[in-house]
Amino acid sequence: MKARMTIGIAAALLVAALAVAGMTFASESPPTYDLKVAFDIPRSRITGTATVDAQKGAKFSVWRGDLRIVSLTTGGRRVRLDPEQPDPLSLQADGVVLIEFEGIVRGKDVDIIGEDAIVLRDIWYPVVEGTYRYHLTATLPRDFVAVSEADTVKRTETRGQATYSFDLPYPQRDWDGITFVASREWASRSGKYKDIDLAVHVHRRNAERLDEMMRDTQRYVERLEGLLGTYPFKRLVVVENPVPITYSLSMFTYVLLSQRSVAAPSPEDSALNHEIAHEWFGNLVLADDEGGNWAEGLASYFSDHLENERLGRAWERRQRMMNVYQHNVGDRAAFPLSGFTAADDRNARLVGYAKSAIVIHMLRRLVGDEEFLRGIRDFVTANRFRAASWTDIRHSFERATGRDLGWFFNQWVEGVTMPELALQRAAVAAAGDKHELRLTLTQQPPGSLLSVPLTVYFERGGSDVINLQISGERQEFRFLLNEKPVRVVLDENYDVFRRLTPAEVPPMIDTLLTRQRVTLLAPPGEEAKFRALIDAFERNELPMALYGWFEERPRKGSSATAGTRFRSPPWAPAGAPGTRPELRAERAAAAAAQTTGTSLILFGADHPFITALFGRLDLPRGGFTVTVLKHPRSPGDVVAIFTASSKAEVDAGYRELINHPRYSSAAFNAGKLIWYDLRQGQRGISSAVKVER
Repeated sequence: MKARMTIGIAAALLVAALAVAGMTFASESPPTYDLKVAFDIPRSRITGTATVDAQKGAKFSVWRGDLRIVSLTTGGRRVRLDPEQPDPLSLQADGVVLIEFEGIVRGKDVDIIGEDAIVLRDIWYPVVEGTYRYHLTATLPRDFVAVSEADTVKRTETRGQATYSFDLPYPQRDWDGITFVASREWASRSGKYKDIDLAVHVHRRNAERLDEMMRDTQRYVERLEGLLGTYPFKRLVVVENPVPITYSLSMFTYVLLSQRSVAAPSPEDSALNHEIAHEWFGNLVLADDEGGNWAEGLASYFSDHLENERLGRAWERRQRMMNVYQHNVGDRAAFPLSGFTAADDRNARLVGYAKSAIVIHMLRRLVGDEEFLRGIRDFVTANRFRAASWTDIRHSFERATGRDLGWFFNQWVEGVTMPELALQRAAVAAAGDKHELRLTLTQQPPGSLLSVPLTVYFERGGSDVINLQISGERQEFRFLLNEKPVRVVLDENYDVFRRLTPAEVPPMIDTLLTRQRVTLLAPPGEEAKFRALIDAFERNELPMALYGWFEERPRKGSSATAGTRFRSPPWAPAGAPGTRPELRAERAAAAAAQTTGTSLILFGADHPFITALFGRLDLPRGGFTVTVLKHPRSPGDVVAIFTASSKAEVDAGYRELINHPRYSSAAFNAGKLIWYDLRQGQRGISSAVKVER
């Protein structure tokens, strides 16, 4: 995630005329902002002075947040301030502006000045509207290690205090701001790659990860340089966030990794690769949010996606991305890529990260690898330290290819359609010494211009790929082939942004959590153990059927008294007593057969439905586990099996499910992930080829 201030002023600054003008400093020398701060750790206090270049007569706006301005002068003239005046403070500058300020930073979601850690990302200094070149000097106890945006850093010590000097010789927009992170508890490693100074700082408990993280950092930089050109800065620092937030961030010259990312069991579960890609996409080239934030999509594609491509798993990643988008965003919450600014919620994240990366992939397929790299390098070179939009991306690729790509960007950047494709007919007929393949494809809604690969598998082995050009609601295709086809697969590698068919939907935790209809089945001996998880589903108003009885609770806002009544389950024979039945294993298969059209949640490793649906099944081991499988009688649905050794393990682990949406199986001990597995849905839209006379 590209870092930016988490403050309410961002939107106002974004449209401010001075800020917009500041975006054009790529070839000019921006004014300077010199910031000096010191910390009183026991009191969580920051004091400082800001010296800001300003032309005489210029309008000048300052946001204070919770800071107190001690004094403000401009051109040597003291400005009288009204402490009750809301932000921003506005004045006419008479020359250089000097601001003295102080503040207490504790108990905040974003910022903290604590005994062992300092994290400052919000309004921790007076934010001045415009684009500046920043220089920061920070003084704090010498046992702290400090990091901020900088190409060059100097550290000096005197009288138990350390003073850091951070120089950032690049323009930085006001709402992006500069940040500061420091800790007494980091273990550190430093190194060098070419002319780039590298460093890694992690909590001492993760010190064994230092060498691995240093190697991964160098590997990612080397790969990205090969694709995008020289790393844009002189320094790259990777830092474990001392504050336990769940997301990672990229700033000019450093990456702030979440604790979860540092502890990730494998590199692909860490955000490190993605955040390093942001040094090009979001830091070197800035995102112009008014035209849509493209930075997350490009960072995702050039990091996680290409890493999965290297491992031969890119199609699986795209299948999962389309599935999650389809079931979370779909038609209900869709908006165009040009309207994405930040990952304010899950749906926005899926638009800005998942759909955006797939659209970048489709652009690559459209123009070819060579011209794709030429276009992306043109975009990076032409927009260094400028705010660029999707329109700038289009212009770069049009220069690189000599083609008009307006239709592509209108369809995928401005549009919201996620087409649904179907193979209505696949047949073959003899045509002399050749074979005529006959296909009928449909698209709903019609109108999207699509290039869809069709993989043809032959009777004697081998395969071939044909690209089908689709635009209408229903289209017929005929091809003369030298060999007899026996099976065809449409979009086998998920190269087109489209809806998945039920058979393609992968069994994932996210697939389970986004089902419109879910039935929970718990034997009496398991219900109490899983009560917290059952309550969580109830709060989301998901239907719940307990094993042999229904538990009725008042809906949200109802004052009715919660109560439980017992009745026979839907599959029980007529006249069954209205008490808790002991459902025998021989009835389980018949009961399971009636669950088509709904996803199931089964509690307990000995649940009789498991054998009835799947036969013998090996389940993961752990204090709390989940296994999500395709429903064998309803391809678009899933069956989830939860096991637990105790109620305490359920209570510690169930909230972690939402943090691991792409996993098919996962095991936790005391709330910590210890194992996971990934499974896929059917690969592509597959059909046997019928022989016609």
